Amino acid sequence: MNDLHLRFCDGRQPDLALEPGVHALGRTPAGLGPVEADAQVLLQLCNDRRGIWMTVNEGMRGVHVNGRPVQQVAMLRAGDSIHADGSELLLYAANDDRVLPPSTPPVRDPAGNLRMVLRGVGGPYHGRCISLDRPRRVGSAAAADLRIEGAGIAAEHALLEAGNGQALLRHAAAEVLVNGRPVRQAILHSGDQIVFGVQHRFVLEGPPPPAPGTATTAAPSEADAPPAPPRRRWTQGVPWLLLAALLLAAALTALLVFGAR
Repeated sequence: MNDLHLRFCDGRQPDLALEPGVHALGRTPAGLGPVEADAQVLLQLCNDRRGIWMTVNEGMRGVHVNGRPVQQVAMLRAGDSIHADGSELLLYAANDDRVLPPSTPPVRDPAGNLRMVLRGVGGPYHGRCISLDRPRRVGSAAAADLRIEGAGIAAEHALLEAGNGQALLRHAAAEVLVNGRPVRQAILHSGDQIVFGVQHRFVLEGPPPPAPGTATTAAPSEADAPPAPPRRRWTQGVPWLLLAALLLAAALTALLVFGAR
């Protein structure tokens, strides 16, 4: 995962870079913010090789992640919204640059596209999965493939499609949050959290993106196949001693036959 930051949405404190280790949050004169470990801690965010883990201090109540209550521990991902102690926090990927290449028609891969799925994690689509086996129009229109409604949602809000081994967000009528960052178009990767409007949250699930510098190779054709080895005579595979014995036996048999006559 790229570098992660924690944004204090009231703007009273600078964003907090979540370096590897434990980050303690508590009450400060500017509201909920970073505190020393020996201060009164309300939340702890731990960044380790497993990801980002949030621990709620004993006795702390009213903590929500994406509108769902958390009592003890929760694993977080980029794009999560945290409400605690009257403050709103946003976890976002700081250097997640997903600029689309020049507009070219994506190469369709029906079998591969079946492996890319949007899973709802918030809003009316929570728990549902939508395959990207074909382009999906998102918006409030009755004909939309993914129909969502609410403040700021246009009739034709955005287009999601899979092609060239990846998923793409195109033609957004308003900013869409991808891992907590507002974009109008972007390349999407497996694990990305995508938010339309306020409550419509989805996670993209599918195969990981190919490593840089790797290319997908097609199956070799008959013209590319190496030439078949030349056919050998049956005698080439027989040991010479066995061959000599066979010839000698044939000669003796012929001698006996003609001698008997």
